[in-house]
Amino acid sequence: MNVVNRGALKAKTSKKLIIKGQVVPGRQQGRHLGFPTANIDTQHEELKNGVYGVLVHLWGLEHIGVMNVGVKPTFGSELSKTFEVHILDFNDVIYGETVQCDVIFRVRGEKKFPSIEFLKHQIKADTLQAKQRFQHMGYVSSEHTASKLGQARYLNLPDLQFFNWCHSQFRVNKGIYNTIDQWFYDEGIENIHPRRVHVIAFLQFAQEGNGRKTEKEGVLRFGAGGLTNQLREFMNGYEKGEW
Repeated sequence: MNVVNRGALKAKTSKKLIIKGQVVPGRQQGRHLGFPTANIDTQHEELKNGVYGVLVHLWGLEHIGVMNVGVKPTFGSELSKTFEVHILDFNDVIYGETVQCDVIFRVRGEKKFPSIEFLKHQIKADTLQAKQRFQHMGYVSSEHTASKLGQARYLNLPDLQFFNWCHSQFRVNKGIYNTIDQWFYDEGIENIHPRRVHVIAFLQFAQEGNGRKTEKEGVLRFGAGGLTNQLREFMNGYEKGEW
């Protein structure tokens, strides 16, 4: 059974982007398509119809998943809004269990496809995209579809040791690190594990060309106002599905 570390979005939406409810029997349409889903009995009018990458809380563990929210227009025009989550690398029967899904990012909006076969191909593409984005965020390793909580030991380090790890990996100084950490905290990511995941994902984002390094010191630098702008661009990119 694969479990992962959790993450979140910015403050103005983080408290709203949580789906929680009991798993109830559905029409088994996902299973027939090769992607079994848990049908969650809940209501959430503020979450727009579409496909989302989610973190699923179940039995005290956390799993990555892909959730479809909407009326499934490909199957008909009079279906009610449903919340169905496909938990990656998970096959247990969980009817009657209460699950919580934290929405991490949006994959795409709801669409009506010309055929069920076309829909099946799109679901495969959605799942692959979600896996790649979770991998970029540090939830998923390059060799496995999911990484166990214990494997990401650096996320559980004491504060100073975690900073030292970040410094060794990304050459970020203490002042910049503190600013990044505080920025995510102020944006509503108060839990330390998801905040650390976001810190690492941002440092990867910056290291890949959006930040600057001095040739002499090799230290990640941003210039006046640059760090805040990069943090905003980074978070906006998550919402738009760019990384």
